[in-house]
Amino acid sequence: MMQNILLSSPHSEAVLKIADFGLSRIICPNDQVETVCGSPLYMAPEILQFEQYNEKVDMWSVGVILFELLHGYPPFHGRSNVQILQNIQSCKCLPFSEFILPHLHSDCIDMCSRLLSINPGNRLSFDEFFQHRFLKL
Repeated sequence: MMQNILLSSPHSEAVLKIADFGLSRIICPNDQVETVCGSPLYMAPEILQFEQYNEKVDMWSVGVILFELLHGYPPFHGRSNVQILQNIQSCKCLPFSEFILPHLHSDCIDMCSRLLSINPGNRLSFDEFFQHRFLKL
């Protein structure tokens, strides 16, 4: 899905843009919804489990994108939604590459880990994301 991640220019001040919202839905803060929509590799586990969810599913997707930007591939994969969910649930810690991990700032690892928290209650909120130390660097 990297084709859905665009840069506004080839320069270092480029703006990252996420495209293709054909399978999306608007969620107001504090709403609980049940619609299953999105791209499976970017879906939060609560969507894949057909549970009610809130706006924190978008923060999971941001975590997948961050992981993918760091590694070149998403953190969880599978041939079906069920396999993706099983891979998420069986993961004890994020599958950071042993070649990349030593070069990552600890704040980057913390942000990615907290965005990809299986429990939405522990996942970074929109406001917490923008206040995170990693974005202050």
